[in-house]
Amino acid sequence: MELKQLECFLAVSKLKSFTRAAEQVYISQPSVTTAIRRLEDELGIILFERNKKQAVLTPEGKIFYDHITIVMDDVSKATQIAVELKNLNCGIINLGISSITSLSITSFLLSKFRTIYPSLKINFIEEGSYSIKKMLAEDRIDLGFVIIDDDMDSFDFVNLGSQELVVYLPQFHRLKNADSIPLSALKNELFIMPKENCSMHKFLNMELAKQNVVPHVSFETNYIQMIKHLIISGSGTAILPQGTLQTSAIHSIPLMPPLEMSVGAAKKKNKHLSHAAYTLYTFLKNSFSL
Repeated sequence: MELKQLECFLAVSKLKSFTRAAEQVYISQPSVTTAIRRLEDELGIILFERNKKQAVLTPEGKIFYDHITIVMDDVSKATQIAVELKNLNCGIINLGISSITSLSITSFLLSKFRTIYPSLKINFIEEGSYSIKKMLAEDRIDLGFVIIDDDMDSFDFVNLGSQELVVYLPQFHRLKNADSIPLSALKNELFIMPKENCSMHKFLNMELAKQNVVPHVSFETNYIQMIKHLIISGSGTAILPQGTLQTSAIHSIPLMPPLEMSVGAAKKKNKHLSHAAYTLYTFLKNSFSL
C-alpha cells in the first residue's frame, strides 16, 4: 500500500470521478484506475461501484474511507512538523548544564542563540559534569557543558574557553583584604565543595593536594544559592569560577598563582543529533573558531 494509492482513493471518493481525480493528483486517468485496482486487490475488497456517470463508495469503501482520512491527516501533520523542524521553527534540545562550572561562559551564548532561533526550546538538565557525561553516553541528553579533563575520549567537544577560579570568603574573614591568596594559605579553612558528580570536585582536590592541603569539608553541594548562603553565614569558603557569586556580602579573592579550568560543549561521538541540537553545536563551534 503506497501513499499515492491512498491519495488516488481519497480523490476519487470526494470527486466521484476517476477522470477528475486524475486531474487533481496530476497523473493520467488510466494510472488512477490502476492504482485503485491494485489497492482493491491488496485489500481483497471492492472500494467503488463504477458506472458511466460516477464512482460511488461501497459500504466497505466507506468504512475504509473513514479510517484513511484520519491516517492521511496524520501524515499531513507529520510532514508539516518535519518541514518546521528542518526550518528550525520548532524543536527541543536537551542540554546538560552545571551552574557551578558553566554559568558565566554559557549564559551569553545561549541568550544569543535564543535571539537567532526563538522557536527552539532548550530544556536544561542541571547536573554535575560527571553526571552530564554519563547522560551523554546513555543518549539521555543531546549536548552538555562539561569541564574538559582527561576523560574526553568518548566525546566530541568545543572548547568554550578557560575560567579563572577565585576564593569566596564571608565579609568578616581574616583574608578578606588580601590582594591574592595561595592555596597553601587555606589549609586550615572549612571548604564548601561541589559534590562528587561534578568534575570540579576532583579538580580542586588534585590542586589542593599539590600544595599539601587536605580540605576540611563542611558541606558538599552544587546549588549556587545554597553555597552563597553558607558562605555568608560563615560556614566555610568556596573556590569557584570568577563571577559565580555576585553579592556585596561575599568577597572574591584571586588565587596566586592563578588557577584556571577549561569548559567545553560536548556531544557523544558518532551520535546523530537532531537538526536543532546540531544547529546549537555548530553555533557554539563557530563562535569559538573565529
